[in-house]
Amino acid sequence: MDLVARTIAPTLSEIWGQPVIVENKTGAAGNVAAGYVAGVEDDHTILIAQNAITISASFYPKLSYNLKKDLKPVSQITSMPLVVVVNNNLPVKNLKELIEYAKQRPNELNFSSAGIGNADHMAGELLNAQAGITMTHVPFTSGALALNAVMAGDVQMYLPGLPVSVPNIKAGKVKALAVTTSKRAPVLSELPTVAEAAIPGFSVPLWYGIFANQTMSDASMKKLASDLNKAIKTPDIQNKIGSSGIDLVGSTPEAFKVFVNNEMDLWAQTIKARNLKPD
Repeated sequence: MDLVARTIAPTLSEIWGQPVIVENKTGAAGNVAAGYVAGVEDDHTILIAQNAITISASFYPKLSYNLKKDLKPVSQITSMPLVVVVNNNLPVKNLKELIEYAKQRPNELNFSSAGIGNADHMAGELLNAQAGITMTHVPFTSGALALNAVMAGDVQMYLPGLPVSVPNIKAGKVKALAVTTSKRAPVLSELPTVAEAAIPGFSVPLWYGIFANQTMSDASMKKLASDLNKAIKTPDIQNKIGSSGIDLVGSTPEAFKVFVNNEMDLWAQTIKARNLKPD
């Protein structure tokens, strides 16, 4: 996410004729940053966030902000698949075989994530729920550590994004079974989607989007969305981000609001179905 923000910032600076500063406020699956932007009373501080912001709305009972009341969706910037990867020694060749293998071993298999409440965690929980299996979640503090655990055989499955997964898949360090988006990924075109392979209708993209706080007017939001969409269409950003297999989206505030609300509903249902707690 930091890479996407820092790639787009110089182009926005050119469009606006003023510096655009990217400030990291890490922690609590992005909630530190979201709470900060929600509390800033100006329309010059914006937030880049991902799936976790819509997960947190149902997952954490006490947040310093309310997503629907304190932040406004401006534009979805990117979308990419997560990839279902497993340890090379796991005796499965495809997703159907993994599901059958897990069904025969309830609560014996584990999946890793980059942290509780992140997209890779919830994608694994949704896979559990919709496949009718019970793999145990093992959180780590980064995607690299979560993937290393799969390679070492400490856990059996992980669902990383493309930047983390593709080099290790190509190097033969993990076995890839499927991608989580509704369409195949061009950089891994041989892999089926989860929906194709085993679970019709399954779709979990890893997305990044821009949010503003409530002080920003509708007119300013539309201008910001238009400028963002102009920025991501430039050849420089297309080359730096699009070439890695990440889709550059660009959407209106209205479309992104609908998308965010749908995401909130999906994760609220998943959290309830799996009886998930943050600790």
